[in-house]
Amino acid sequence: MDPKPAYPVDKTYGAFLHRELSVSWLVLAALLGGRHRIDPGLVSTGFRYLDFGCGHGLNLLFNAAAHPQASFYGLDLNPTHIAEANAKAGALGLGNVHFALADLTSFAEGLPSTGPCRGWPESYDVVVAHGLASWVGPEVRNALIAAAGSLLRPGGIFYCSYNTYPGWLSRSTLQMLSVEEALRAGGSTSQAGIRKAAETLIRFTGTEDNAWPLGKELPGLRSLVERLQLMPESYLVGEYQPAHQPLYVGPMHRLCAAHGLTHIGSATLPEMFPEMLDPERRALVMEAADAPMREVLLDLAINQTFRRDLFAKGPCPPSIPWRRQTLAELHLHSCAGSGDDTDAFDTPLGRLGVDPSFVRSLKSALADRPQSLGWLLDQSSLDLEDLLMRLSVLIGAAVVGVSFSSGAGAEVSGHSSAGFNQQCLDQITAGEEIGALLSPVLLQPVSITLLEAFFLQVAHADLPPEDVVQLVWMGITMAGGNVKDPEGQPIEDPELALSQLQEFWESFARERLPVLRRLGIGPGAALSAP
Repeated sequence: MDPKPAYPVDKTYGAFLHRELSVSWLVLAALLGGRHRIDPGLVSTGFRYLDFGCGHGLNLLFNAAAHPQASFYGLDLNPTHIAEANAKAGALGLGNVHFALADLTSFAEGLPSTGPCRGWPESYDVVVAHGLASWVGPEVRNALIAAAGSLLRPGGIFYCSYNTYPGWLSRSTLQMLSVEEALRAGGSTSQAGIRKAAETLIRFTGTEDNAWPLGKELPGLRSLVERLQLMPESYLVGEYQPAHQPLYVGPMHRLCAAHGLTHIGSATLPEMFPEMLDPERRALVMEAADAPMREVLLDLAINQTFRRDLFAKGPCPPSIPWRRQTLAELHLHSCAGSGDDTDAFDTPLGRLGVDPSFVRSLKSALADRPQSLGWLLDQSSLDLEDLLMRLSVLIGAAVVGVSFSSGAGAEVSGHSSAGFNQQCLDQITAGEEIGALLSPVLLQPVSITLLEAFFLQVAHADLPPEDVVQLVWMGITMAGGNVKDPEGQPIEDPELALSQLQEFWESFARERLPVLRRLGIGPGAALSAP
C-alpha cells in the first residue's frame, strides 16, 4: 500500500444517505450516551453544520430541508461531487446549504482567509466527517482532526466515522489483492478487478474438507468474500482501493484528544451499551480500567469494522435530573408495519433479542399516536438505563423513531418538507440516486424503494386500486423501466407485470403507507405530536 495515499478524485463515489448524519440523530445519541449535555432545542435554532468530504451532498440537502432556519456547509475535493451537489440544491430549492471545492488541510488552523470558503462562518455547532479519516494518509488525517477541533464551538459535537480494525484484518486481504489487480491492469480499482481478486481469494482458502493455510488462518474469509460480492459496485470500488487505511480506535481517540475533542459516545446506538453483550464478553469489556480501554476491548469483542464516534469540544456531563427530564420529553413513534412481529435484531453487538411482551406492548401503544418517553417510563417497571438499552436496539432497527418537537413546530416543518419530498419523488422516479424522503416528524431521511416512489406519486388520488396500478405501470414504462419478479428478473408479460404491481400495492397500502403517513410522509400524513 502507498504509505501516504491522497484522497482519490479520479472517480466519483456513490450518493449515499446516512441517518446518523442527521442533526436530530446526533442530538439523540448524545442524550442516550449521557456523557455530554446538549439541548434538544438545538434542532429548532439557527445552528451551523459543516461537512468535511460531503460527497454528492445528499446528507446536507436532507438536513437543510429539515432545518430551514439553520445553515449547512460542505466541502469536497472532487469537482464532480460539488457540481452535482450544487445542481441538486438548486433543483430542490434549498438556499441554506453551501458547497465548495476545497482542500480540508487549509482549515487546520481555522477558517481560510482566501479561497472559496473565505466567507463561511468561523465556528460551527456540528462538524461531521463520514468515512474520510480512513481514506486519507496520516498528514491529511491530522489536518482533518485539527480542523474539527479548531472550527467547532465549545460544547459542539464532532461526528467522525471510519473503517477500523480488527474487523478489517481479513477484509484487507481482498483490498490488497484488488489493488494488485488494478496496478497490473494499468488503472485504478474496478468492479472487474475486485471480482477477480475475490475469486482468487476463495480459491486460496481451499475447500471445506481441505482448508489451505489462508483458510485455516481466516476461516470466515470465504463466506465474507462471497457476501461482499453482492454489494453495489459503487461501494466496492470505493472501499477496496489503495487510499483506504482502516484505523484502530486507540490511536484515533488519542489524536482527537490532542486537539481538544473528547469521546462521548457513538452514533451507532447499541454500541453505547456494552452491558447488552453476552455475560462472557460483557465481563471482559467491563473490566477495563477506564473508558478509552473499554472502547478498545469492545472493538475486539465484536470484531468491529466501522465506528461512528461522537466527540465534544469541552464535554459537559449532564446532571441526572436534567437528563431524565429531557429524555422524558422525547416522543416515540411507531416505524413498524402492523404485520411486523420481529423481536430479535441484528446489531454490531450481535443478534439481540428484546423482550417480546415489551415490543408488543410498545407497538400497540404507538399504533394510534406517539407517546412520550416519560409516559413509557411511568408505564414500565424498568429503570431508565434498562429502558434506554432496549430503545437503542429498537431505534437502531427502525422499529421506533424519536422526535423532539410537537404541535406547531412539527406542522411548520411538515408543510415545508412537502415540496421537498415531491421534488425528491420526481427525481427518484426519473432515475436519480436519492432513495429516501424526509420525515418532518423525525427530521431524518426515511428510505424508500423506487417502486414505492412510483406509488407515492399517485397515492393521493382517490382512485380504485386497479387504476392506481395502471398509472404506476404507465409511469414505469414511460421512464424506461420495468417490473421485476421476486428474483429481480424483468417481467416481459404485461399481465404478469400488472399482477405483480397489484400484489405490491395491496401490501404497500396495508403495511408501509400507514407508517410513512405517521412519519409525516405521503398523502394524509399526520404531522403533529401530542
